[in-house]
Amino acid sequence: MDREPPVLTRPLTRKPQAPRAIERLAPPERRQVSAGRVMVLLFSVAVIGAAGYGVTLAVEKINSQRVELVHIEGNLTFVSEEKIKQTVGAEVSTSLIAVDLALVKEKLEALPWIREAEIHREWPNAISIYVEEEIAIARWGQDQLLNQQGQVFRPDSIDDQLQLPLLAGPEHSEAKVMRQYQEFNQLLYPLGVRIRDLTLNDSGSFELTLINGVRVKLGREDVLERLRRLIVFLESENGSNLQGVESIDLRYRNGLAVQRRRDLSGDTSGRKAETLVAR
Repeated sequence: MDREPPVLTRPLTRKPQAPRAIERLAPPERRQVSAGRVMVLLFSVAVIGAAGYGVTLAVEKINSQRVELVHIEGNLTFVSEEKIKQTVGAEVSTSLIAVDLALVKEKLEALPWIREAEIHREWPNAISIYVEEEIAIARWGQDQLLNQQGQVFRPDSIDDQLQLPLLAGPEHSEAKVMRQYQEFNQLLYPLGVRIRDLTLNDSGSFELTLINGVRVKLGREDVLERLRRLIVFLESENGSNLQGVESIDLRYRNGLAVQRRRDLSGDTSGRKAETLVAR
């Protein structure tokens, strides 16, 4: 019996194939969470944008806010509010934020009668100005005044200050003369005696004139002690004979010299008596 020839079999060789990517769908819950995050992000961006736009508008509004009011405070006697507004008008005719407060202060304190000025912004549209005026204590020279610290200032006119005592001295001696004037005045005030003028000459000697016209020579040394000697003399005179006194010289170690006016009893010789009072 004929056999069928054997069938030879061999394995088929195939090129390996890359594994197919397996697509997986996210669960519905996860897809919803991702969408929520996107919405939150978009909302945040919108809010930030709106806020930034709002800030921009606010900044622009502040920068463009004009000064509409100028408030002026302080006891004003010699400087008017109108003068103050004229002085700073150009500086405050801008936006509130752009006002140079230091420059406004400098311009105001350059006015003769203004000792100090304080400037503040008042939101949303005002500038506040507080002014302290100078207090004139004495005249200095022909057209200047001295404050309590002995600082010189020169108003446009001192015609209404001529009742003040006249102080004089070398250049840069203003504070020294003012200090001495205040000390002399404190000693004489209880007696009702006032100083009309006080002079410090180039040699450093002080000379003053009382309100009744009596000249007093104090010299350079121990001037306060010498003035106390004058007070003792004035107390002993009780003011009765001062009308006949022309000058008092205190430049003695233990006394003073009184030079009297011409004898009021009728002596026309023009000679004046000089009396030395020993202490």
